[in-house]
Parts: sequence; structure tokens; C-alpha cells
Amino acid sequence: MNPLSILSLRNMEHTQYKMIVFDLDGTLLTKDFRLLPCTIKAVNELKLLGLRVSVATGRSYLSAKPFLDSLKIIEPMVFSNGAVFDNPETGFRELLMGIPLEAAIIIILLHQQYHLSLKAHMADGRILKSNDTPWPNEGTHFVAGDITPNLQSKLDEGPIKMVLHGDEKIMIEFVEHAIKILGNRSSVRFFRSHHDYYEISNSQISKGGALLTLVKKLGISPEEVITVGDQENDFEMLRDFGIGIMAGDTSDKLREVAQYQISTPENNGIDELVKIIKRLNAPKPTLPTSN
Repeated sequence: MNPLSILSLRNMEHTQYKMIVFDLDGTLLTKDFRLLPCTIKAVNELKLLGLRVSVATGRSYLSAKPFLDSLKIIEPMVFSNGAVFDNPETGFRELLMGIPLEAAIIIILLHQQYHLSLKAHMADGRILKSNDTPWPNEGTHFVAGDITPNLQSKLDEGPIKMVLHGDEKIMIEFVEHAIKILGNRSSVRFFRSHHDYYEISNSQISKGGALLTLVKKLGISPEEVITVGDQENDFEMLRDFGIGIMAGDTSDKLREVAQYQISTPENNGIDELVKIIKRLNAPKPTLPTSN
């Protein structure tokens, strides 16, 4: 992807951006889930430039919290791929929409045939895991969950989201099969959020959709928001706001909507972003008036 075209820059010059919203994994965090000191410094610089800084992540609040604390982010945020958001009007974290119970049970029964491991994130904070297969970074960056072999019998409501882990080729085969079984009108969405996982959510929600609800409640227009992400679950977020910026080079789909591309966190991508913001939010010169 090439830098911003002259036409794109001209179209953006009139806007004073008020908020920037980041994905976490692969955007602020490195591939091995580290938050680098240079990234923290760059995010603090964005705050000093007057931008409100928030996050829209596939992680649950508990999984994201250690990084949010280090970044000192206090703005309302979006979690679980848009299923959950901080409502600034009520001061509470609210569930927007989970996976329908019937679809969740079908997915649980199907995944057993493929020898994959699955986690169901519940509204009450529980994480139920279908078997004892070890997942990368469990207990450090991700909650291991309670092993629940007969998972379908334990659900009395649909999960907030579900996550699959296993061999990449087998996961792809499972997703293709599940989509056929559930049908084209299914209210379930499958997408990659990391090379080790497939995530599942209600197809009627997304990070971008939840963020639109959030900024409306904050009194900020979508055109005044910059969004930054690196994976398919960031698509709507990059598409529907003032500027969408792609971190790294991991998603062909994001290229369709991103106006700009920065490097990964390992390669000081957020420093590149700070330079872009300084240029775009710089005071515009006024033309002299004639007497």
C-alpha cells in the first residue's frame, strides 16, 4: 500500500481529529503480546496532542486490562469484537449482542469432529473450555478457562463470543463446514484475529458497529475519529470512520478500506502514526484578508 494520496490528504485537511481508537494485538502489542516502551511513549504523545485515546479489541476486559493499565487509557472502550462496550451514559460495561444459543450448540457439536479446542466466553465472566488441549500463552496473556467436556449441556444462554484453536488447515476446514451447516442466513461470523485462532461472534455486531454507538454517546462524529487495526475483525472500524490505518501487512481485506499503512509495533509503527497525526491535526494557515 502506498502512502496517502494527494487527493486523500486534501479531503482530510479540513477535519480536526478528536479521538483515536486502537486494536490491541498486532497493533499496539507485538506478535508475542509485548507492549513496548516506545509504544507507550508514542500513545502518551498522542494524548498530549489533544486526542482522546481508546481501544476496540477482540479481548475480554480482563484479558485486556494489564495493557490498558500500562497505557493509562481511561476512555470508554469496546471489547469482545464489539459484543461489549463501555456505555458512557450509564457508566457500566454492557453486552450488545452474543451468539444465539442454538448456533453455539451446533458449533460445539461440530468442532468435536475436527479435534479442535474451543472456548466459550460467557456474559457472567466465565470462560468454558471444551478440552484440556494447551493453548499458547494460557495463564499469562489469556485465561485458561474451566475445562468443560460436555460444554453444550452447560449453556443456558448464548456466549458473548467463541474462540477456536488447533491446526490451521483443520480450522479452515471446520469453518467452511460450519458455514454450510449453519446456512447463509446464520447470525454467526467467523474470522481470524491471530494466526493461532479463529473467533466466532454474532454477525450483527462488530468493533466498528459498537464504536459507532460509543462515539455517538460521546458526542463525537465518526469523521473526527482515527482507527488503527491489523486484522479482518478491524474491517468495519477502518471503513466507517474518518481515517482508517492498517498496522503491518497481514490482511488483504483491510487494504480495501485503509487510507494508510504503518509498520508493526516491533518496527515503531506507532511512531510513524504520531507523525501522520501531527501533520493532519496541525493548525491550518489562514489566508490574509484584503482591505
